Amino acid sequence: MESLKSGMRGFSGLDARRKAIFVAALVLVAVLLAALCISIGMRANIQREYTAARNQAGVALYDNLFILMQTFDSTAVPNIDVRNAILPQMRNYYIASITLNNLLGQTYGSRYAVLNDADIESLTNAFTAYEAAYQNNTSTDLARADMQACMERIQELLNTRYSQGVLKPGR
Repeated sequence: MESLKSGMRGFSGLDARRKAIFVAALVLVAVLLAALCISIGMRANIQREYTAARNQAGVALYDNLFILMQTFDSTAVPNIDVRNAILPQMRNYYIASITLNNLLGQTYGSRYAVLNDADIESLTNAFTAYEAAYQNNTSTDLARADMQACMERIQELLNTRYSQGVLKPGR
């Protein structure tokens, strides 16, 4: 208690200019602490929004790839128009998937891209094989086998890259 009293006496003994400097320094420290707390809070909020946006894009990619696989499964249904009904739907999901995959890779880093260049090339080649078979009026068995391999790869990627609906970063 004595030291507090002596400290107060020391403050009382300062001239007005030094008191003003001391008070200004205390106010500056308080303002800087408040700004630091606000900055930390804003940063945490930005990080949450960043993560939420990444997760939403990841879920959208998952959904498109999953529906792409389901649509391909319907090619086994007898008397279905694969050329005019199934392949156009698959192509739409494929394009949406590639777009989302590129968005994730470019925005959040390549670790968040699910499909790599080889996967994309394989899918493109499978679609091209279907188109060539239909144009040449030949069997689509080889194209279907290529597309089946692509669908198996997508299933593998979905199983390994997603956990409880959330995209995990790759290596």
